[in-house]
Amino acid sequence: MASLRALHAFSLLARHGRAAQAAEELGVSPSALSHLMRKLESELGATLVLRDGRGLTLTEEGQRLALGIGDAFDRIEGAVDSFKRRGRTELRISTVSTFATRWLIPRLPDFQAIQPDVEILLSASTRVIDLERENYDCAIRLGKGNWQAIDSTLLWQEHLAVAMAPSLLPGEGGKPGEILSKLRLLHSASRRNDWSLWLNEAGLEHSEATSGTLLESRDLAIQAAIAGMGAVVIDRRFVEQEIAAGHLVMPDWPVLELDTGYWFVRSPNRPLSRPVSAFRDWLLKAAG
Repeated sequence: MASLRALHAFSLLARHGRAAQAAEELGVSPSALSHLMRKLESELGATLVLRDGRGLTLTEEGQRLALGIGDAFDRIEGAVDSFKRRGRTELRISTVSTFATRWLIPRLPDFQAIQPDVEILLSASTRVIDLERENYDCAIRLGKGNWQAIDSTLLWQEHLAVAMAPSLLPGEGGKPGEILSKLRLLHSASRRNDWSLWLNEAGLEHSEATSGTLLESRDLAIQAAIAGMGAVVIDRRFVEQEIAAGHLVMPDWPVLELDTGYWFVRSPNRPLSRPVSAFRDWLLKAAG
């Protein structure tokens, strides 16, 4: 019988088409994954994958095997995980990093206080998860809410406003353009267009509209703003604590309303469990 681990490796390769991604999901190195593939091809006496330097292509026999395997390993993993979770009330949540660190985690103790038996497993990633195939009960997604076959509930519509350290805002005030012209603009790698959008809305120009200091995430951009490195444009909800503590100020300047927002999403094909329902209702109340 063919090695089940090698078959699992092949199923991941067939799904992703990239050795690195399949190896990461399997928890092995790319070279170990390649060894498993050679082992499987030797056991079956067939060439399953063509490697051309641009990716992986299934041969005709590889396609036939992938079709036969189908979602068998997903179903096995789901059955084992369900067995391991017996007797526990878990809530598996996927969200994006900024939402998790800047808004959700500071508020989660409130949810735990009203649902003390629910064990929370929180994952932060920019990858859009498959709520049908992956083992998450729900997710928080950023977008327009027009996802197919997904139950979506809007938490809030995004906006952009300028924030900076108090030391960077002149006490006598001044026009936004005059003040910003003397400041560096802080950008996050995942939101390179935010400053351009806000400046366009405010009718202003800046030499660093598309350049300037670049941080890997919005969380780092906020920390840089607190340190006085420059101004950041951000949704006010993500800096409420810093504003309340006096670490940041948000001048009464234009606020740009965006057509994207944060949504609570779940698969309509899964039962609406008590933890998921409670979490959704709590989110709506907290976001309101």
